[in-house]
Amino acid sequence: MTNIRATTKQGLLADIERAWLALHAALGRLSEEQLSDARDAAGWSVKDHVAHLAAWERSAAYFLRGRPRHEGLGVEERAYLGGKDDDINAVIYERTQGLAPAEALAELEDAHRELLAALEPLSDDDLRKTYRHYLPDEPGEGDGPLALSVVYGNSAEHYTEHLGWIQTLVGKAGVSP
Repeated sequence: MTNIRATTKQGLLADIERAWLALHAALGRLSEEQLSDARDAAGWSVKDHVAHLAAWERSAAYFLRGRPRHEGLGVEERAYLGGKDDDINAVIYERTQGLAPAEALAELEDAHRELLAALEPLSDDDLRKTYRHYLPDEPGEGDGPLALSVVYGNSAEHYTEHLGWIQTLVGKAGVSP
C-alpha cells in the first residue's frame, strides 16, 4: 500500500468515490471493442483489468466480513497463501478470460456494491483494527496492516493505478478514454 490519505471512514469513502467515479467515467466512454481488443505487453485487455479490479475489491469485502480473501478472489487457498500477487493475478486472469466485457463490468459493479455494503456498518475504530482481527486464522506474522489500508489498497488506490494503465492501453490503440 502506498500513500493513504484517508484516516477515517468518511475520508476513505470520499477517496473511494472520487477514484471510482474517475474509473467509471473512463470505462463508460469505451466501446466493447476497446474493452476487449487492445492488449498491453502482458496480454491484458481493458476487460482483464476490470475483472482483476473486481476480484481484488471483492476480496476486500470478504475480508471485512471475516471471510477468506481467496474465496473473494476466486482462487484456491494454496495460491493465495503463497503470497505472490503475480501468481494470484495469473489465476484470476485465466479464470476470467471467458467473460464478455459487459460481464466484467457487471462483476466490477457488483464487487463495488459489495464493498460499500461491507463498509456501511463499520466505524472508524473498526477500520483501525488490524488484518489479524478480521482474519485471525490466516497464517502470517504479526497483526498485519490496518483494515483501512487493506480496503484503500484494494479500492481507491487500485482503481487509480489501473486507470493509468487503461488510459495508456486505450491511448496506444488510438482512442482516448
